[in-house]
Amino acid sequence: MGADLLNIGKSGLFTAKQSMATTSHNIANANTEGFSRQEVKTKTGHSLPEGDYVVGTGVEIQSIRRQHDELIEKKLNSSLTNNKFDDERTTQLGHVEEIFNEINSEGMNKVLNRFFNSFRELSNQPENETIRNSVKENAKIVTGDFHRIQDNLDSVRSNINNKIKLSVDEINGLTGQIGKLNKEINIQEVSGGMANDLRDQRDKAIRTLAEFFPISSYSDNQGQFVVNVVGVGSIVSGGLAQELSVGSVLKAGKNTADKGNIEVFFTNRQSLHISDSIKGGTLGAQLKTRNVEIVGLEKQIDELAHGLVHSVNAIHRRGFANHPVPVDAQGNPVPNAAAQKVTGINFFKEPLDMTRAAEYIEISDDIEKDPNNIAAGLEANKPGDNRVILAISKLQHEKVLGDGTTTFEEQYLKSVGNIGLQTGKAKIDTEQSAGILAQAKSFKERLTGVSLDEEAANMVRYQNAYEASAKVIKASDEMFKAVLGLLS
Repeated sequence: MGADLLNIGKSGLFTAKQSMATTSHNIANANTEGFSRQEVKTKTGHSLPEGDYVVGTGVEIQSIRRQHDELIEKKLNSSLTNNKFDDERTTQLGHVEEIFNEINSEGMNKVLNRFFNSFRELSNQPENETIRNSVKENAKIVTGDFHRIQDNLDSVRSNINNKIKLSVDEINGLTGQIGKLNKEINIQEVSGGMANDLRDQRDKAIRTLAEFFPISSYSDNQGQFVVNVVGVGSIVSGGLAQELSVGSVLKAGKNTADKGNIEVFFTNRQSLHISDSIKGGTLGAQLKTRNVEIVGLEKQIDELAHGLVHSVNAIHRRGFANHPVPVDAQGNPVPNAAAQKVTGINFFKEPLDMTRAAEYIEISDDIEKDPNNIAAGLEANKPGDNRVILAISKLQHEKVLGDGTTTFEEQYLKSVGNIGLQTGKAKIDTEQSAGILAQAKSFKERLTGVSLDEEAANMVRYQNAYEASAKVIKASDEMFKAVLGLLS
């Protein structure tokens, strides 16, 4: 009887001690990021028959379980992915929007207005060399602003590419860490231990990984823990992690290396990039801004530059420069007999392809070296003829772009307006996803967070249980000694 009572007291003492140790562990890690509160789960010992009775044998520790809910964890990871996507989109689109911010600077719209207005002014005084110089300088400002926009878009692209490289490096570090933790968890749990802290570390690494792209995780039929990139495939399987890398991609018939475009690959499968399949997180936001907004803006700005060059040149070539042209006996001009070129002059340099037109647009060498090469009239030796200049000035309000559906101003405002709408939407989405993320974090904190008040109360409870179990052992010892004394 004394021996049974001693064992019961011993089981209570051991359980209370382990519970106090677990509570102490919780208190010590109350401020540790990613730590999940742990709890000792107990069960009654096996009952044993004793005569007409069945008596208990004390308490057993069933497990030390961390507070964890897989559904809440997945919801938190999904919320993180969405919020990081929206936040990064807001940041990158903000950089793009700044390029077209005309509040404190001379933007493309104002520059184009001044360019066409200078032609109108010249039409009033076609021979005025000062105004001709003004036309040339305004044209150079226009080409300079096209270059500015293209340079800034390239700068944003370059910054995004650098961030993509850094993201891939961090992703590889995280996947390697998850693979290593998978091995350690498996070793510890196969040997009968509990890997609560290691699982917390793995969950934390997965949450950080979810900031870069959407992920899902599960244990397969062989018990291997697998992490998938949604839309891409497995990136961690058990102790194996697939490394990512970045590199340039040359498309058929087009050299994109001059733009510095990089794509994301699996290192061991570089025949096909996975960039287009990544749809969320900071990496997805970086890729989308670069491949959609920046590329779209480039196409629109290139179309604007290309349309400006070809429409102005088409009219300008028909006119005559401000130079005397020899005439024949009948008084007809003989252009080829002039000392210099007097007609067929391009205002802007040609040829100019649509691709990268904003980068390569320039005024022609003829206009650069002599403003008198600006053609004013349709007839030679007619100083007051201003029909060519008037026709060019009217291009400002003519629908010459988009197959005759859009003016220069409408094309530009459409480009600026669209990026403004996208940026505004990203800001609203960021606010909404931040609220959802805060809610998900709150749910997780309520489940897994450590309450110091609650743990302090538990500590007192387990301490009392320990002291009571110690008294049981003491009483059992005294009873056992008494029995021995009676038998002696």
